[in-house]
Amino acid sequence: MRWQGEGLLIDVRRYGESSALIDVFTEPFGRRVGLVKGAFNKKNKSVIQPGNQLFLTWSSRTEESLGTFKVELIKSRYHTICEESIGIEIFNLICMLCTTYLPERIEFDDLYHRTIKLIEGKYGIVEKLRKYIEWELQLLKSLGFGLDLAKCVVSGSKEDLKFVSPRSGCAVSKKSSVGWEKQLLVLPDFLYRRGSVDILSNDDLENGFKLTEFFIKKSLQPVRSFQIDHFFRSRNRVLSLNPF
Repeated sequence: MRWQGEGLLIDVRRYGESSALIDVFTEPFGRRVGLVKGAFNKKNKSVIQPGNQLFLTWSSRTEESLGTFKVELIKSRYHTICEESIGIEIFNLICMLCTTYLPERIEFDDLYHRTIKLIEGKYGIVEKLRKYIEWELQLLKSLGFGLDLAKCVVSGSKEDLKFVSPRSGCAVSKKSSVGWEKQLLVLPDFLYRRGSVDILSNDDLENGFKLTEFFIKKSLQPVRSFQIDHFFRSRNRVLSLNPF
């Protein structure tokens, strides 16, 4: 068995004396893990840096086995990602979630393109935080746990949406939420009126982080447990980088 394609390198783990297991996120083949022999020699050492875009040749006797990769560098992003602390922090969060929750060999083309756009985008801190919250929502959607933020689950109205039901993951309007506000999650305006909100407050970003945190814990943690407390500590550190 053999295939070729390009992908984003999201994890590298040493395997034996000179080999490595690499985890890549590709558009046509989804997330794939494979062995790179001689991974730390002079030729490959600078290539297998997380964040790099690689041309991959995967081969194995059977489709189900681990297989081996031959890698060539298409685009180096490692040093660009590391230029700002928020860039490396967000990239690490993306890698943790992808390697933990994306099943192998399943295509996630929308999430793949959003991932590339986020790590390559030249955004300010506030916009990068906003894009990351939207990325987490896309991750939930790609895994079958998408939120319905387009209309009120009670009235069907598309106006004045202010909250999200923690039970259904659906939006709730201000009028329909009267008396239930404390039991609901706040829906930031930038998620309700996408593209029409120019100025984001720190409260907006905090509410966005709280919203996706709740549904990551509710929907994804039962699927596969990992160091969730460490992940959310890192995530909260990212939010603290917002200077406003």
